[in-house]
Amino acid sequence: MTLRSTLTSSLKPVALTAGLMLAGTAAGRPDDPAYYRSLRQAPFAPPPAAFGPAWAIAKLGWSVATVRASRTVQGPDRKRLLALAAVDAAVYVSFSYAYFRRRSPVLAAAWTATDAAVTAVSLPLLARHDRAAAAALLPQAAWLGLATPVAVYQAQANPDPIFGDRLVSR
Repeated sequence: MTLRSTLTSSLKPVALTAGLMLAGTAAGRPDDPAYYRSLRQAPFAPPPAAFGPAWAIAKLGWSVATVRASRTVQGPDRKRLLALAAVDAAVYVSFSYAYFRRRSPVLAAAWTATDAAVTAVSLPLLARHDRAAAAALLPQAAWLGLATPVAVYQAQANPDPIFGDRLVSR
């Protein structure tokens, strides 16, 4: 493998990650940055400053896994993995719109749980064909293991402009 091909293959996941993050930001840049601070948070929620770096690491791993799977996995599992990657990307890009623009903790919890489920289904498929790709997806699985209960807590602890307070635990 030449230096040029090594650099090109290394830059693909970085470019994919940057594209996803830019698209997510464009779709849902918060109109009111104080919105997140106004929500009741789970006692086990990480500090707000942790979310950006955690998602960057998770999505870089996801990008590595996706690029590797597109090259190394063949047959029906390749189609399944690429379809799951497309769902994951759509969920990630639209999350900020659902959460910050629509201000819906319920939609945010549903989006986060969907991402966790897609990741959980992807891991064994990846591991069957490419253990390195599966390992690259582990940071996302770990982050979603924390982010999902945090999001569900928020959905239960805060009124929602779309769903009202029917789901709010008192």
